[in-house]
Amino acid sequence: MKTLDRKFWWIFTPFFVLIIVILLFPYLFTNFSWFGQDFSDTGEIGDTVGGIMGPYIAIVAAFLTFFAFWVQYKANEQQKHDLQIERFESKFYNMIDIHRQNVTEIVIGKSLVSRKAFISMFNELKFLYLATDQFLKTPQQKDLIKSLTGSESISEENTFNIAYLIFFFGIGPNSTKLILSLVDSRYSGILLNLEVYLKGQQTIWRQEKKIAIDEKTYEGDSVFTLKTSYKPFNGHMSRLSHYIRHLFQLVKFIDDQPDRIINYNAKYNYASTVRAQLSAHEQLLLYYNALSSLGKPWFDKDKDYIKKYCMVKSMPIPLADIYKKPLDLLPLKNEQGKVMFEWTEIQERMKTNMTK
Repeated sequence: MKTLDRKFWWIFTPFFVLIIVILLFPYLFTNFSWFGQDFSDTGEIGDTVGGIMGPYIAIVAAFLTFFAFWVQYKANEQQKHDLQIERFESKFYNMIDIHRQNVTEIVIGKSLVSRKAFISMFNELKFLYLATDQFLKTPQQKDLIKSLTGSESISEENTFNIAYLIFFFGIGPNSTKLILSLVDSRYSGILLNLEVYLKGQQTIWRQEKKIAIDEKTYEGDSVFTLKTSYKPFNGHMSRLSHYIRHLFQLVKFIDDQPDRIINYNAKYNYASTVRAQLSAHEQLLLYYNALSSLGKPWFDKDKDYIKKYCMVKSMPIPLADIYKKPLDLLPLKNEQGKVMFEWTEIQERMKTNMTK
């Protein structure tokens, strides 16, 4: 924070002009007549100058006093600013610690702990989307969709949203009740059929500990196999709800700070610290959570934290091969000129090195 900033000069400049004007008073009073009075014969020149210059000394003293008060004012402002930063960082790093604890507390079965669990959860989400998409395109389900909705098919957005809700809440009486409360009631029959289909997939998993689906992603995969050490499609609400909610509040806490205290570049650096805590598969799940109806606030038009702070910058783009492509949805750089994906930078470096 500068001591002699713009605000100082706005206050000081009129004051300085006033001093210059007052300093001209001896010349003006002794060389011109004012209100019919001639001040050119005021006695001995020493008495005249001494009498007139007395106030100027006081003015200079006033100026120095003003400057001293200004320096003290700016010092107080700096101290106040530093205290606000200190309070922010104290809470920020405390929230970072809570996030780390949330990660370590995520456990699936006996072997999937912490960040390893996110790899399996992402694969489960991918399988669910492919399975849901394939199931809803079967002739029987297309006829049911047409009879219930009047449409030939369900949109890609609704297909993904159904798959994500099943991934989050799972299948079963209570889980299905939660999902039905969040989607169009016309889809109830379709969801119940989908639940029966997924229970059949669970039966296959019990026998083989893996399930496969012949469904292409836009990256060209023809068969995707899901191998898990836990029963799939039971939902991850108990694991992810607190994790994602706290992560959102952490980024929101950064963004809510007044710009006069923390500017955008500083906020971006703090958000980068948060992003550095996220593994590649955590960022993949964050991206797809933000695309679902449960994660819409991440893409809120007034905040748009995903774009503003490049929250999925380290996401491996080729692995995000279902639903909306990241490079189609997000720009290469955000409005502030920050690079959205490291992957594009890595590709450019590799191309440059290979052409040398």
